[in-house]
This record gives sequence, C-alpha cells and structure tokens, in this order.
Amino acid sequence: MSKKIGVKVDPGPWMPLLVDVRLTTLPHDLMVEGRLRDGLAPDAPEVIDALAAAPVRADFEASADGTRVVLVFVTAEEPRPRLWLHAGLLLFTILTTLGSGALMRDLDPFGTRVLDIGGVLLPYPSSLEPWRLWFGASFAFPFLGVLICHEMGHFFAARRHGVRASLPYFIPFPPYFSVIGSLGAFIRLRGPTVRRVSLFDIGASGPIASFLVSVPLLAAGLSMSRTVPGYADMLSPFVINFAGQSVWLGNGVVTHALAGLFGPGAVGDAPILLHPFALAGWLGLFVTGLNLLPLGQLDGGHVLYALFPERHHHFARLFLLTLVPLGILWWGWWGWAALVLVLHRGRVGHPRVVQPGPGVGAFRMVLGWLLIAAFLLTFVPVPIQL
Repeated sequence: MSKKIGVKVDPGPWMPLLVDVRLTTLPHDLMVEGRLRDGLAPDAPEVIDALAAAPVRADFEASADGTRVVLVFVTAEEPRPRLWLHAGLLLFTILTTLGSGALMRDLDPFGTRVLDIGGVLLPYPSSLEPWRLWFGASFAFPFLGVLICHEMGHFFAARRHGVRASLPYFIPFPPYFSVIGSLGAFIRLRGPTVRRVSLFDIGASGPIASFLVSVPLLAAGLSMSRTVPGYADMLSPFVINFAGQSVWLGNGVVTHALAGLFGPGAVGDAPILLHPFALAGWLGLFVTGLNLLPLGQLDGGHVLYALFPERHHHFARLFLLTLVPLGILWWGWWGWAALVLVLHRGRVGHPRVVQPGPGVGAFRMVLGWLLIAAFLLTFVPVPIQL
C-alpha cells in the first residue's frame, strides 16, 4: 500500500519578495500566489536565489500591476505507483476485451449461462476456455493500443508541465454487458494546473494521439472488411456480429470518407461487416470524439477553456442543449448529458485556472481549431443500434 510521506517545505525565502500573498493548501502541494515587489523581475538575483533555495514550480505572468507569480511547493512525496493495481486492471481488461473479440467470431470462451431472476435474464460465466480467447486478439490488442496511446498522451504532457500524474487505470467490463469488454481508461492528475498552456497541452495530447493512431487503423481494417447482404443506410452503414446478434455502428465524416476510400463497396449500398482492426479504429475515433465534447473537464472542455476562457461556458451550454434533440436519434446522448451534469454538480463550464493569462499562442490556437474540426469530423450522431 502506498503512503504519502510529508516533505518539509519552506516558502520563507519568497516572503520578502512578494506582496498580496495568498497560500492554498492542496492534498499534495502548497500553492503560493503573489506579486513580485516593485523593482523585481523574474531574472532578478533575489528571485534566482529564491528559486535555487528549494525545489519549487514557478509560473510568472506580467500584468498591469506588476509580475504575478504562482509557486507550487510539493508537500508530500509522490505515492509509489501501485503497479499491481494498474497491471491487474490491464490484465482483466485484456481478458474481457479478448472475450468480446472472441464473441464477435461466435466463439464463447466463458461457457456463458443465463440466470432467470423474476423474468430478468442475467448472463454469467461458467467456465473458461483460453484457446478461444486468442480468436479475439485481432480486436483486443489494437483497441487497447488506442486507449494506451490516448492516456499516455495525457500522462507525458502532464509530466512535461510538471504536473504529477498516475499511470493509466483501465476499466474492464463483462463482455455480456459491453460489446467491447471495457469502459475505457483514465489517469489521475495529482497537482494544480496553473496556466492555460498547461491545461491545453494536457487536454489536447490524448485526443491527438488516439486520432493519429485510429485513422490508419480504421483505413487498414476497412480494406479487410466485406459487405454482407441486407439493408444499410448512411447513418448506420457498419455492422459487427456479437454473440450471434447484429450490432449496427454509426457514421461520421471521417468514417464515411475512409469507408469511401478503403471500404469494400459504396457506403450505404449494403452493410459493411467490419474487420476487428476496423472496429478498433472506429472505436478509437468515437472515443476521441467523446473526449472532445466541449463540456466540463472533458478533454474538449480543457481545450475550449484554454482557447476561450471568457466565452467557453456559453459554448458549453449551447452544446449541452444540442444533446437534447440528438437524444431523439440516440438516447445515449441524454445519458451523457446527465452524467456530465452529475459529475460537475450541475455545471458545464470549466473551472478557472490559477493563472488565466497569458494566452496559448498562435501555434496552439491553430491546433485548437484543428481539434474542434476533429471533433466535428469524428462526431457520430447515432453511434450504436441493436
């Protein structure tokens, strides 16, 4: 079990250099906000000496009344990663996603039985046939690769900005209740995000990574997919088989374009039975789009706030309203709206960062607009139908 060990910090060398000081105690850090005294600049000898006196993360911001500074002192050693927990969750997720992949090939590695409780049917495993699991590898490993790229994008961006972050936590889920055998993955940030630039990089890195991996994966998978007899339409032209049942998957701009270029036939003419690689790529783009929803503290919320700190809440509320009519097409959008409201206590805007200025710069502004375009291009109005 990991323990948080206290670290002695001394902000004393900074106190003579600051005015308008404010101290905030956080679970792992002590945050000191203030303004450098008149006549001092970040490169002044006194400031350099204070920086050298103790390990501290310092962010300076020029303002009308002088130079504002935010200092983050680490008050507790970073907990040792509980590698057994991360590895255990990953192994279980490998098992459940392998099981899902096998069920897509009409092979049941779990000896599934059904329990009838008052008319409610609950499937449960009665055995395990490992040799059947490997038939799901062509889906499980590409899909998990997309999740790993997404979360490690966040992880490395956080570390680069001096924000402590955990390794990814994977969330396994029984294949009977989740076609893909997982509810995704996440990392935990263990430090304050002081500047908009840091927030942007941490929020943007995951979707960029998963998008760049998913596009070629979907293209390759579509080239190995085939059409099957039946009726298809433009909204839901893709299909997979899961435990003998057809599951229809929706269409977005990117999926439509890639299917037109690499698919086995004209989109919408006949159902396209997705190869496992194509399914992993489709899911990667769908996960990218979900994370880019411009709400709360989702990745899209981080990016939107970093770009437009004064107007982001207006955009977020407007988008939340658009989920109401979209829910008529797919009720899951109502579920997402409710989940966001519950997790953010009724708010859809992003909390203010400690140091809202300066801006993110021209390069990140362009990248931000590209991410907004990526969200629109990967958005799937009707993701799944049974």
